[in-house]
Amino acid sequence: MKIFDVQIHELARWDAHAWLSKPQVIFTPNPEILLEARKNKAFRKALKEGTLMLPDGHGLLLVSTLLQVRNKFLRALLYFPALLLFLFWKAPFLKVFPEVVHGCDFMAGLIKWSADHGKSVFFLGGRGQVAAETAQWFKITFTRLKIAGFSNLDPSEKAFELVKASKADVVLVAYGAPKQELWIAKYHKKLPHLMHIMGVGGSFDFWNGTVKRAPLFLQRRGLEWLWRFYMEPMKRTKRIWNATVKFPLISLFFSD
Repeated sequence: MKIFDVQIHELARWDAHAWLSKPQVIFTPNPEILLEARKNKAFRKALKEGTLMLPDGHGLLLVSTLLQVRNKFLRALLYFPALLLFLFWKAPFLKVFPEVVHGCDFMAGLIKWSADHGKSVFFLGGRGQVAAETAQWFKITFTRLKIAGFSNLDPSEKAFELVKASKADVVLVAYGAPKQELWIAKYHKKLPHLMHIMGVGGSFDFWNGTVKRAPLFLQRRGLEWLWRFYMEPMKRTKRIWNATVKFPLISLFFSD
């Protein structure tokens, strides 16, 4: 399915893992990313480099289901009842995307796949020692994992040269959107040993313990955003507004 001219694959998490048998550029479009791509042509072009586009965000379930209603007037009538239903029951909204594929979960699966297949992984980005700590955590978790390297270098030619010299098979890029997608689009074809590359946003922070993830029962109910708001209200207010209000309204009623 396309939203704002960005392709998003209609895949469950385990179906997406099957795609790892072939080289992939992996992005995780969520409501915030799609809103930015709508107004940022360079970012939208970078996203087109993605070969595996994972639906990361519960707002995509609501919007993709309502977009099946072609008449905008009828869509408007259904919007608020659908929104109320969506808050408590997600099953009716799995028409297009069978589930939300969170980037941090898929990243962990990609690392396990790398360990199982003897592929080396480079951890790039994050602040301070986050990349190094995340690499160490996964090395302890998957003892067969080959660490090609780690670095907190900013997106640059220097970062590219470091990754290239490492001969990594898999590269995880944690610059956040749109920096990571722009960097990946610019450099991924210049990495001769590369099999998979993924933009992982703030996922390093979850796995090294810097940021505590929501309890599982909230994750399963699609309420992880509420937990993040509770943990970081000042930082999350605008992001939650964009994901829960601005994105549905623009995509349902004001996009072509």
